[in-house]
Amino acid sequence: MQYFRRFSLIRSTFRFISSVTVDVNSSTTQHELNEINKLMRTYNTTETPIRTVALFEWMLNIINIKPDFNCYLNIIRACGELDNINVCKKIQQFIENDRTLQINEYHQLQIKLIYMYAKIRNIEQAEKIFQRAKSAKGIPIDISLFGTMFKGYNMNGQPSKTVELYENEILNNKTIELDAIAATCVLTACSDCQRLDIGEYIHDEVLRLDLLNPPNLRLATSIMNMYCNCGSIDRAQEIFNQSLPIVDRIAYSSLMKTYLSINQPVQVLRLFEQSKSSSIRSDPVLYLNVINASNQLGLMHQAEYIHRLIPSHMIENNLLLIRGLIDMHSNCLHLTEAHRLFNLLEQKDNNSLASLLHGYAINGHGQQALNLFEKVKSELIFNEQVYKEILRACAFTGDLVDEARGIYQTIPDTYKTSQVAAAMVSILARASLFDQVESFIHQNKPRLQKAYHLWSAVFMVCYHAKNVEYAKSIYDEIIDDPLLSLLFADMTNSLPSNEIINYFRQEKPGICWTEIKHDDKSNYIIHEFQDNPLSENSELNIVINELKSVDVHWKTFENDLKELFCGHTATRLAIVKNLISTPPNTTIRLAKTKSTCHLCHEGIKQLSLLKKRDIILRDNIRVHHFHNGKCSCRDQF
Repeated sequence: MQYFRRFSLIRSTFRFISSVTVDVNSSTTQHELNEINKLMRTYNTTETPIRTVALFEWMLNIINIKPDFNCYLNIIRACGELDNINVCKKIQQFIENDRTLQINEYHQLQIKLIYMYAKIRNIEQAEKIFQRAKSAKGIPIDISLFGTMFKGYNMNGQPSKTVELYENEILNNKTIELDAIAATCVLTACSDCQRLDIGEYIHDEVLRLDLLNPPNLRLATSIMNMYCNCGSIDRAQEIFNQSLPIVDRIAYSSLMKTYLSINQPVQVLRLFEQSKSSSIRSDPVLYLNVINASNQLGLMHQAEYIHRLIPSHMIENNLLLIRGLIDMHSNCLHLTEAHRLFNLLEQKDNNSLASLLHGYAINGHGQQALNLFEKVKSELIFNEQVYKEILRACAFTGDLVDEARGIYQTIPDTYKTSQVAAAMVSILARASLFDQVESFIHQNKPRLQKAYHLWSAVFMVCYHAKNVEYAKSIYDEIIDDPLLSLLFADMTNSLPSNEIINYFRQEKPGICWTEIKHDDKSNYIIHEFQDNPLSENSELNIVINELKSVDVHWKTFENDLKELFCGHTATRLAIVKNLISTPPNTTIRLAKTKSTCHLCHEGIKQLSLLKKRDIILRDNIRVHHFHNGKCSCRDQF
């Protein structure tokens, strides 16, 4: 079949040439060779490289025209697109046997051959040509040779070899200067390998060699991306603000992804607003970054605002956007909208189902999760994530032990991972079925190899239920976990080791976000608060004094263990901001990056009664809806 297809292409090429360009006779001239080259370029640019190869063979074997330098350039480009190693080797051999090529032409063709082999993923052959070209006599080594090899390594997923080649051959070789292309390639490799040291050196070289003058968007963006991926966000923001000649969607998207990776969604939203004011036309990639930022924030009104901005036709035609919106609304407590979007999917998928189940789980809506699970059972073959989320929904709801057991028994052994088993253990522990917990763990330990995740799940239940005795009995199983050791010290009123305290002090401080309606407008302003255990705030002190009347002590003190894993100062400041900035009876919505301690939980319950406010708090585990002195979690964190 390939033979007949190729013959058909050659025959149609003959017809085209005969009618348009080449007069086939013994007096073929340079003019006619130029016309053949023009036709080759046309085939290459119209993505029909096999026609270029057919034309090359016809030129050699039928009309006996010898190729020139430009002809070789065209055929090499076509071979790189065809991905046929035999054709590539044949062209390489033909070039090497051509003694009429000038030495600089031959050198340029060697560079093109390196790129050709890299494109067809034969990096070993590319390396051989590179070494031979680098050692050739009579030709000074130029940076384009290295730049092509750098690009080849990057294309084939070997950025570490790009960095290694640069370090070994150029870094200490003052006779070879970088150009913009080579610098871009090495910066890309540094970005992938997170080699900030080399990346910073390249940046200095770019400035020394004035490679950003005239402005070079690709090079400037690669510098910014390198700092982004190496965790140097301040330098990346500096490049974004000062060095990019044109700030396009790619630059915005790259910086947004970096802020998402370090849990700074507010910065992502600021960049998005900046892009709108700069007349940057948003595309699905940019919107996905903003959706993910709203997902991290967990604030419902912000999620609704972002959803309204995305054109409906773009959502309907982009499955990734629909999935992202389902995930966002599920995490932002807008389950009705998440479910509506899920129903719009013509073909349901496990990722979207798991997102929706997660939303039901963290809100304690286990029965709704079970109904959905049963409804789509005939449409999907569930994966590990779906099983984990449905069991979490049962755990966070309570009174669903039998339903959870029934589901666990139907799970294929492949998906009974430690995470899924831990969810089942948590359900049993919350029901105080500790004999069954121990039996379950011992039965599954040989298959899971490590029972750490299972004992961790049990301990977390003990901690929130204040079951000190059972926690002590399993402490040896979780002693190596810094967080669990800290929680154990907190529940037993003991002191953790200095090593554990220092470990948590080096962690990033907790953040709490809240959204407050702006005047009489429909838009909301996001306020961000960070932990500062000893911060002074007069309004917070008033609230602290009010809580004393109901025997809740929110006064912060130095070396407060709860502050290390709860970060309660940020949460309390966010609540106070709402109390002084919003009318009475307004619902307070909060989202935080850390978990919630018992003291904060009890205080917020009492505040919902004292202030007659509904307070909805999403922490890193679940959602708490405080109303009239009670919490939706029923004190089961």
